[in-house]
This record gives sequence, structure tokens and C-alpha cells, in this order.
Amino acid sequence: MDIEDGAFDALPRLAHLNLSRNSLTCISDFSLSQPPQLWLDLRENKLLHFPDLAALPRLTFLNVSNNLIRLPVGPPPGGEGLHAPSEGWSALPLLNPSRNASAHPLSQLLNLDLSYNEIELIPQGFLEHLTSLRFLNLSRNCLRAFEAQRAGSLPCLVLLDVSHNALEMLELGARALGSLRTLLLQDNALRDLPPYTFAGLVSLQRLNLQGNRVSPCGGPGEPGPPGCVAFSGISSLRILNLVDNEMEMLRAGAFLHTPLTELDLSANPGLDVAIGALAGLEASLEVLALQGNGLAVLQVDLPCFSCLKRLNLAENRLSRLPAWTQAVSLEVLDLRNNSFSLLPGSAMGGLETSLRRLYLRGNPLSCCGNGWLASQLHQGRVDVDATQDLICRFGSQEEVSLSHVRPEDCEKGGLKTVNLIIILTFTLVAAILLTTLATCCCVRQQKFNQQFKA
Repeated sequence: MDIEDGAFDALPRLAHLNLSRNSLTCISDFSLSQPPQLWLDLRENKLLHFPDLAALPRLTFLNVSNNLIRLPVGPPPGGEGLHAPSEGWSALPLLNPSRNASAHPLSQLLNLDLSYNEIELIPQGFLEHLTSLRFLNLSRNCLRAFEAQRAGSLPCLVLLDVSHNALEMLELGARALGSLRTLLLQDNALRDLPPYTFAGLVSLQRLNLQGNRVSPCGGPGEPGPPGCVAFSGISSLRILNLVDNEMEMLRAGAFLHTPLTELDLSANPGLDVAIGALAGLEASLEVLALQGNGLAVLQVDLPCFSCLKRLNLAENRLSRLPAWTQAVSLEVLDLRNNSFSLLPGSAMGGLETSLRRLYLRGNPLSCCGNGWLASQLHQGRVDVDATQDLICRFGSQEEVSLSHVRPEDCEKGGLKTVNLIIILTFTLVAAILLTTLATCCCVRQQKFNQQFKA
């Protein structure tokens, strides 16, 4: 589709223009009347280069996702090449030294969506004059590096999404991105980052590093392995996702002075959680996930985490939990696919006032000896997942549904056990008496024979 000059002249108040899904390949010399704010939607076209929007200085929203955009990777060519749309440079007026920075056409842009394109590199200076930008989406591209090092770079940016790329390098200046609250870096190839990569992001609240190869350092001043990243001392950070990072060790003090409310360490098989690894989070942590790490022992004093509301320990090898106290406020507990046979009241009783949902499928539960669990099922105080499918065992007998077990079944089983013990005891005593009697008879017979011979 071609857009002729003056196509929108009859719409002087046009503020929201949707040109998505029109197979557009190029936007140049594009002009509109100048409303106070302008939203332009160019997603799902066939744009090869960043559109030339020099005539739209009041553009506040630009969506060019799902195109074929590649930003120029080399220095701008000299002379007339600077204005050659085929090279993609005319769409980047900020790189033209003849332009005044204050007159930059994208200086009022608040939201820029460049996701699902073919961008391999951000040219130097491309983001330099986006001084009002608050939301930048660069996900689902081919980026191998991202940097924002200059002091004052992207001063208003609140959310940066660089997820699902091929990032190997990330360089963030100490005084750049001063307003950034959310940084999404999941599913990249980040490893061996500078240790204080995130320490300079003074407003950072949410950080997603899922699917990388990031290893946390220990506490402040503690030596860590080469390439580890410091997560201690980031006072603004609240939510941290380190799922699937092939982490081998979580060292003591890894999050000291970082008041996290949500921490996800799942899908790191073989992870060794050191004693004191979560020290400093006792008064802030509300959500903790350690799913799929193969843990046999949990070296975390969970009852000390008074604010903890959701705990995910699924897909480990745990068979015991610490004794909870009523000081905790845990509402959701996920214990699926572990090795629990008993959940005794001595350990679980402290959760009765707070616990609302319990996940237990995939554990070798005992049908008897789980009085606390049976009480919760019958009284309905705790919603136990898939109650009809929960399986338990009567000793070595075949599996039965836990919901079908009655108290008298365990009493009968207990009586059978007592009777069996009595029978075995009687048999053993009788055998001992018979053996003793036989021995005495043999001794007397021998003495009698000796006297007779004499």
C-alpha cells in the first residue's frame, strides 16, 4: 500500500493512526497535522528500515513490532549517502550532525515497540536523544550486545525489555537509566558479566534473568567465582528471577541489604544452597520458589521468614520440613513430587491459622500417621489440590486414594499390628522357654548318665 501526499490533510485532529497489517515496506516524508499527542501503529507490516518520522515531532507512541527492520550497523556514509533511504540512515536523523538535539523528531516519544524484528545492533547514538522515552521493547530480535553507558542516557525510561535475544554483552553505566524500574533480560546468553552490572541502577525494582548463565556472588566483601554478579546491596530491588541459570552454588549473604519480596531460584538442578544464603530476607520475602533443584535437605530456616506467603518446593527430594510456628503467614505451600510420607502436626501445626492451599501430588504419603493432613481434609480448613487423586499406602499394601481412608481403617490397621506384635512376642517367649527347658533336660540327662557309670 502507498500513502499519497496529503492523504490525511482532511483530518486535522487525527491523534491515533493505525496502519498495521498493510504490507508497508517504507515510510518516508510522512506528515500529519500536529495534535498535542500522536499515536502511530505500524506493526505487522514489511518495513525494512526504521521509518523516517522527522515531520512528526509530537509523536508519543510508536509501534513498529513484527516487521523486518534492521538498523544500520556501520558508521553513516558520507555525503549523499546520509540521505539514502535504502541504507536506512535517513530514518535516523539523530545521527545527522546538522540537526539540533533539541529539535530531534523523537524527543517527545514515550513508548517505542521494536519487538519481533531483525535488529542485530543498536547504532551508537540511536537512543541518545530519546529523552522522554518511558517504555522500550526490543524483545525477540537478534541483539548480541546492549549498552547504555553515558551518564543521563534514557533518563525517563521505566521499562526496558531486551528479552529473547542472543545477548552476550550487557554494559550499563553507573549513572545511566536513572529511572529504570523493570529490566527484562530473560532467554539470552548472558554470562561472565561485570560484578556490579546492576548495582548502578538506582531505581531498579524488577529484574528477570531467567534462561541465562548468571551466577550470584556471595555477601559484600566475600570472594566469589570469576564472572559472578553481585545482588547484594541493591536497595531498590524487589523481584528477582534467576530460573534456569545452571547455578551450582548459592553463597552465604548473596542478597544481603537487598530487600527482595519475590525470589525465584527454580530449575537449577544440583543447586547447593549454603547456610545463610537467604540471610537478610527474613523480614521482606513474600514469595520463594526453589522448584526442580533436586534438593534433599533444605538449609534455610523457613520459620524465620515471617512475611513469606507463597513457598514452592516442588520437584525436589525433600522428606522433612522444619517445625512451623504461628509467627509465619504462609498461605500457599507447594510440595509436589518430593519424598514426603508424613506431614506431622508437630511440624505443620503452626500453619493452621494461615495456610489456604497445599499441593501434595507425587509424594509417597502414608495413609496412617498423617493425622494433621486428615484433619485438614475433613474440616476443609486447607484446600488440598486434587484430593481425589492423592494416593497413600497402608504399610506395604497397594495404593489407595487418600480421600477414601477413614479413621477406623487406621485403627483396624493399628489393631492388626498390635495383634501381630502380641503373637510374635508370644511365639518368641514360647520358643525361648522351650529352648531353656530342652537345655535343662539335656544337662540333667548328662549328669544322670555320669552318676550311673560311676
